Amino acid sequence: MTRFKNKIWFFAIFLIAIVFCFIEARDKGDFYIFLSATGDLNIGENFYENKYVDGYHYFYSVLFALLLKPVYSLPFFWLKFCWLLLNTGIYINLFYMLVKSKAVALLNEKQKVVFIFLVFAFSLRLFLDNMHSSQITLLILWCCIYGLYLITNNKPISGAAILALGINIKLLPIVFLPYLIYRGYFKAFAFTVLFYAIYLFAPSVFIGHDYNMSLLKTWLGLINPSNQNHVLDVEERSFHGLSTLLSTLFVKDVPDVYALPYKRNIADVALPTLGKLLLFTRLALAAFTVYFLKWKPFIKARSFWHQYIEISYLLLLIPLIFPHQQHYAFLFAVPAFAIVLLYLILKKNELSKTSALTVSGSLILIYLSVNLKLLLGMLNPYYDHYKILTYGALLLIPLLVWVINKKEIIRGS
Repeated sequence: MTRFKNKIWFFAIFLIAIVFCFIEARDKGDFYIFLSATGDLNIGENFYENKYVDGYHYFYSVLFALLLKPVYSLPFFWLKFCWLLLNTGIYINLFYMLVKSKAVALLNEKQKVVFIFLVFAFSLRLFLDNMHSSQITLLILWCCIYGLYLITNNKPISGAAILALGINIKLLPIVFLPYLIYRGYFKAFAFTVLFYAIYLFAPSVFIGHDYNMSLLKTWLGLINPSNQNHVLDVEERSFHGLSTLLSTLFVKDVPDVYALPYKRNIADVALPTLGKLLLFTRLALAAFTVYFLKWKPFIKARSFWHQYIEISYLLLLIPLIFPHQQHYAFLFAVPAFAIVLLYLILKKNELSKTSALTVSGSLILIYLSVNLKLLLGMLNPYYDHYKILTYGALLLIPLLVWVINKKEIIRGS
């Protein structure tokens, strides 16, 4: 009977996914930008210099544009439909890995249902935004999580190949290279760097070395974090992260054409000062990783529980410290939310009333900061104006500190 119910659920989810992807495939989205870059690749243009769909750049790798070349001539609607199905499959696979993880195994069946439902509810808006934009965030997150899963389970070569692919497509997972060294995964680090180099120069075989090198040079200039447009990161209302938040807080007349007529700055500093402040904040958050890793270096994490927390923090850093981050990039914050929620469920009967209420209230605030657009979408300009999504992500940091500092040991970890 249970297997029959599972089949019904699987069929229902599959049917919903098909209908949803079919509806979302009707618009262009960022997948149109991906294919447009591939089209320019076909005719030998420098697609990093071009702009697509209302002035957007293509920010991804040469390899990714090349990988789309075999399907470029197929009908766009069905290509995007398949892309969305792939992303839906990745989203489901991420939940499957979560359910099968050692941490979730500590929950009883009732607790598992509550936990998975709450994580799904938290991530739903971010998943929908990624699908609506036909973005690549889900694939990058999967490369991080599955690549690290393989690496930490004694499969350094296959894990490195997957992690390096994520770094190649979009530089975000590069935060895990220092982590691999610190945790003593030297073989995995070496293979990740090797695979990254292979992915970087492999297009030369198909498009010519000079053309590939010209593209790479332009790409590096485009994503340079010191560019003024990455310091004053306010080109779009939906931008979030530290660069956008600090720009709105410390520059009075920030050039944000979408800003509402309501004060949000607390100071007014020159652009060079803002650049230094942003660099310091990024470095401080990156250096704070050592607090989660603990001393000594070059040894493995003391438990899988500890490992989950430190990886969650690194994933959380990605949408915070990198410039040009849209709302959908905060899908990287889901593991941090999940680990705090999991601890709260496991230890709720052992926590003081004050601790339980404080953590529960904080998680509710974080949930609202992420999902108010879904719940009360008519006020979305205000949420974006005050960058509340970034505040919600920042609030996860003290919660992770609270979890990792708890004296009691999670049984079975």
